[in-house]
Amino acid sequence: MPDKPTSRNKSKFDYASYFREMRDTHDLTTMPQDRTWTPAVPFEADAEPHEVVLYLGCNVLRTSHMIKTATDILDLLGVDYIAVGGPAYCCGILHHRNGDTELAESISTNAIRYMERYKPKTVAMWCPSCISYYDDVFEIETSFKTQHFTEFLVDHLDELDFVKDVPSKVALHSHMSHPKRLDEARAAMTLLSAVPGMEVIELESDARLGISCSPNTQKSAGMDVWDDIVGGQLRDSVDDGIDAFATLYHGCQRSICSYEEKYPIEIEHYLSLFARGLGIEHEDKYKKFSLWRDPARVMAEMGACMEASGVKPERAQKLVDLTFPA
Repeated sequence: MPDKPTSRNKSKFDYASYFREMRDTHDLTTMPQDRTWTPAVPFEADAEPHEVVLYLGCNVLRTSHMIKTATDILDLLGVDYIAVGGPAYCCGILHHRNGDTELAESISTNAIRYMERYKPKTVAMWCPSCISYYDDVFEIETSFKTQHFTEFLVDHLDELDFVKDVPSKVALHSHMSHPKRLDEARAAMTLLSAVPGMEVIELESDARLGISCSPNTQKSAGMDVWDDIVGGQLRDSVDDGIDAFATLYHGCQRSICSYEEKYPIEIEHYLSLFARGLGIEHEDKYKKFSLWRDPARVMAEMGACMEASGVKPERAQKLVDLTFPA
């Protein structure tokens, strides 16, 4: 009798449930016909070449309005691109954090090889965790150039035409514990400063915030410490007459958006504010549902997406109770 194959999931972490929650959050906030990215892995012989791959990773699926905003901007630029993301394109950092290093390296290698099938010149990276993993933990040779999406947009800024003024004073929340994070913050400042009518202030960062706001960051710093840092930034922003508090990463927006309950300030992802000047606007449903504090209302709002995407009501209810509690 042949030996049973040894599982590389040494930690016994439930990766399937983790990724399913991400997909469900996306599918319950986005109609299938509005999806502008692909989770599919192309066969090498069938992959249509693209000059640019927008590499979303997987966690951004929880804040799907950011994906639509990013692809709308790429459409404005007329870039030959494809946006990819989801579990098949996971960078492997989650598995690495759980101690499943062999599994992590296999998954991260696969993601790179899948993108190489499109023969891109550039891969525009979205997720700071993906960048951190590939730069600092598991380095791998690639056939393409990589840069964060902020830096990609700065390189193409002269090709974009703003169609409206956005008169507002904006404070940028960023993470500068790594040279790459500093470069990304500077690029975001450049983008926001280019919006007609927008005045941008860079907030002092704190090394204890790590590479981005996330449950891992909160756990590492201690929730009281994290809350004190972010709360201090928000209080100072309100005192300085700031209209909008701009978050740099999707994890930051998810973690901070509900603070609109406590502080009289708009909390938006930097790309939403930048895109406003281009005439692009997509609702942050994650923030809206977080602020409602009403699971029944959230479930009712999700009804059409739930039906269209085939998410079972009991699964949707479980997600809503966990993510958008009363």
